[in-house]
Amino acid sequence: MNETESRGGTDRRAIGRRRLLGSGLALAAGATFVEGIDDYVDDEFGTITYAFARPDGAPERGALEPRTREVSPRWHASVELALSARDRIVEAALDPIIDAAVVPGEYGEATASLDVTATEAVGEALEELVAPVAAGSGADLAVDVSVIDELSPRVELADGGGTPAGYQLRELSPEGIPGGVLCVTEVGSGTLSPAVIDADSGERFFATSNHVYGSGGAREHSHHGAEFGVLHGDQVYRIGSVGEGYPGADLVRVEPEGWYRPASRIERADPAQVIGQYTRVGLADLAARGEPLTKVGALSGRSSGPIHGVGAVTCYAGEVCKRGQLKWGGAEDLADGDSGSVSFHEDPENPDALLVAGINNARTWWPGGDFTWGTAAHHLRSEYGLHF
Repeated sequence: MNETESRGGTDRRAIGRRRLLGSGLALAAGATFVEGIDDYVDDEFGTITYAFARPDGAPERGALEPRTREVSPRWHASVELALSARDRIVEAALDPIIDAAVVPGEYGEATASLDVTATEAVGEALEELVAPVAAGSGADLAVDVSVIDELSPRVELADGGGTPAGYQLRELSPEGIPGGVLCVTEVGSGTLSPAVIDADSGERFFATSNHVYGSGGAREHSHHGAEFGVLHGDQVYRIGSVGEGYPGADLVRVEPEGWYRPASRIERADPAQVIGQYTRVGLADLAARGEPLTKVGALSGRSSGPIHGVGAVTCYAGEVCKRGQLKWGGAEDLADGDSGSVSFHEDPENPDALLVAGINNARTWWPGGDFTWGTAAHHLRSEYGLHF
């Protein structure tokens, strides 16, 4: 099996010590994050748009409508400050930066922080980048830095041949093909995502991780027209062909063929209907409330885990660094062949439906690393005009 985001069999990268850059940054004199944040907060921080969902829980029709809720203004302000600091780090394009994510913290305290994975040499540059953001708000900003050794090359796993292992589609139905089942290409296999929808036209597509077509997920147009299928009764059924790859999101959009149609459902999930997706701050809100995410992969099935970081930029795998990433769960939550599955959470306003958090693309493979990550649904919508 050839999954270029596979984790087993790779060279290892060692993670060294962790250290905290907080009050050591050039921040407002004598201020702590909790004390200083009050000067930055205004009434707008008390309400967030936590999700976009189809009205009346309709799974297959209707435009997405915003969902709002009240939150702690001080907590929300701390998240936005951490995101601003993350933006400065990303815009500086520091080569030693491997990963930068916002950790939302908990309600009750303005405790959002930055979690950065980098080489030893990047510490001083981080101080110079983050300090103006924190100083401008009169608040401390904690930056938790993981020091990592120089990256070693990734190793692709060879396709073992024969029928790929994994959960096969239970029923071929005109009502649509759900996500969470095994999908296959001429190169490898993954997990089918629930239907991906064009925000402008309303057209529906099949989707999975771009890297199941090889080349480190970097193919954009070179695999246009390539076959895409699912397994049912140990037989491959061609359901579409590649329309376009998105290397920056590790997503491939597949044009349906014949009578096959993508469904906004996830097989074996309960509930199974997908009616929308979480925003970035909506994911931060879930994390602050200790709400877990769940996924259903074709190989490892169902698992759940906490959110570790939102609004992340990761440079662990593939040919390009990826923005709008979501870190959650542990390495055990994603097996080879689960790529393309989505993480989700029950809709708080409609317990019979799901809201998608993001697509799952990879997991950690190095000592000391323990999470799964992939492109968040909000990023697919804002950058590519695609949503669930």
